[in-house]
Amino acid sequence: MGHFIIQLPDNSEWDVRFGYVKRKNSFGIFRKSKLNNDKKKGYIIFNKSQQKEYRLLKNLDGKWIDRAEAGFQAANDETSIFIQKAIDEFEKKF
Repeated sequence: MGHFIIQLPDNSEWDVRFGYVKRKNSFGIFRKSKLNNDKKKGYIIFNKSQQKEYRLLKNLDGKWIDRAEAGFQAANDETSIFIQKAIDEFEKKF
């Protein structure tokens, strides 16, 4: 699990924690098959001052996954778009 801090255009600082999320197939005969494992990069973004938390997923190709599709609550607000852009910019540095 990794950690970094991003700053949004409104000068608010957000704490970002990330790691890889893997969903395994529940059938025992397919457990060793790599085709049935779904691996994504998950992010938990939190702002202490606003007491807000966002949970986002990105596939290994670097494309953001729709939150409704991933089982998260779909909230396409302006802040989540800024968070995605800030994370992408931060990851491009490395």
